[in-house]
Amino acid sequence: MSRHREKFKEHQAAARMFHKATKDLVKQLAPDGDLLPVSSLIDQDHFRPLYLVRRKPKKSFWMTHHRYYKTGVRLSDILVPGQDSRNLDVQDSQSITVGDSSDCRAEVSFKLSEHFQSSEVTGAASTYQVKSIKVKRAEVGPADLEFLQEERKIKMDHSFIKDLRKRRENVYVINEAVHASEETTLYKANTMEGNILNEIYVHFSLKGTRGSKRVIVIPKDCVLAFRIKPLIIQSESWGISHHPDNETFVADDGGKEGLQSDVEKECAELSELSTDLRAKFLKSIMAVIINSDLLQELKLKLEEAFEDADKCELKSENPDLEDLLNNLQDSEGSIHRYLVGPVLYTLHALGELTEDQLLRLAQSVQKQIVSKQLELVKSILKQDFNLKDAFSLDAKLLSSLQEEELNITKAMIELGGVTLQRNGPSFTGTGDPAAFSALSALYVALYALHLLSRSD
Repeated sequence: MSRHREKFKEHQAAARMFHKATKDLVKQLAPDGDLLPVSSLIDQDHFRPLYLVRRKPKKSFWMTHHRYYKTGVRLSDILVPGQDSRNLDVQDSQSITVGDSSDCRAEVSFKLSEHFQSSEVTGAASTYQVKSIKVKRAEVGPADLEFLQEERKIKMDHSFIKDLRKRRENVYVINEAVHASEETTLYKANTMEGNILNEIYVHFSLKGTRGSKRVIVIPKDCVLAFRIKPLIIQSESWGISHHPDNETFVADDGGKEGLQSDVEKECAELSELSTDLRAKFLKSIMAVIINSDLLQELKLKLEEAFEDADKCELKSENPDLEDLLNNLQDSEGSIHRYLVGPVLYTLHALGELTEDQLLRLAQSVQKQIVSKQLELVKSILKQDFNLKDAFSLDAKLLSSLQEEELNITKAMIELGGVTLQRNGPSFTGTGDPAAFSALSALYVALYALHLLSRSD
């Protein structure tokens, strides 16, 4: 039994060493954090380009990143077979060598006298590790992904898709991987030297040197790290999103009809506010629209308040937030959850927009064209988002906008992933399934601002 236990400990130690090596690798290759380390040498083959992965939620506040885990499913597995047997072009980059070797020795000596007549501990530890590895980057060609989107639909009756839809779970496509271009050995050695001299009633001395060595052989072509893109599914169409937080089934069957009712339900309390309160809330929301740092500050405050209303008091040094925060709690500091909810819902939508979109949103409020934009975006969201098919927009939705107002509106919508083209007096548009998610956030923001800017 002890032999099996020791073997198990060795495997665990080797796994930790591999994960530590891949984490160090991604820090050197991509300090911005979008490159994800492979945590298991055994599972590395499931993190190649075009494999699908799921995301585990963060469990602790100290976790800075989500963890992704294998599904064993490739993108081609969930697509309807195509007539073209064309192989996907996975492009390899040139090899680069990443090295990290260190030699460290530390010594310590201290005395204990409170509970012992005489006690002295001295010791030294040294560590030597070598991590030098030659890697290549493998990436799926954009043309191949476009080809797949055009030629092959999603198998909506596939068991994997059914399970995802039932759980409302997001899934991601690996579009890039970093792999070892040659067999590599990772070597780590530890040496500890110690001398413990302790005198209580009996004088004894223990001296010794202890060492350990670990070696991991990484095979050629082993995947060490990967990048992902969210997979967006709408009916049988699919797309790859460039926004990391987009949801897989936002545009699922019933999603278009469900969005409007969901927004109306979440923002219902805003429509019941008095004219005076609507003006105060609008002032604060406008302040966060033009200041992304302030937006994050307010969102964090309200998230904490919503999670634990009894232990959170809403305060801010920014005067633009004062009226809003004061009216989200009573005179004793108790939080009004029924008001915090819709405000937080609005802030989450604003947080999904780009800074350029937020700028144009602020301009839209100033020019009092939010209600017109809301109807336009609502009309676009009813369309079929497929890059191959253009949709037409009602000319009445655009004719009431002046040229400058139209430019602001067009830019704000196109930043959400929908391309608008003038076609005589009206417009046609195109957008992929991923654009539905981005445009949905804009719809929520416009709806909330429409309620707050009403004068009746």
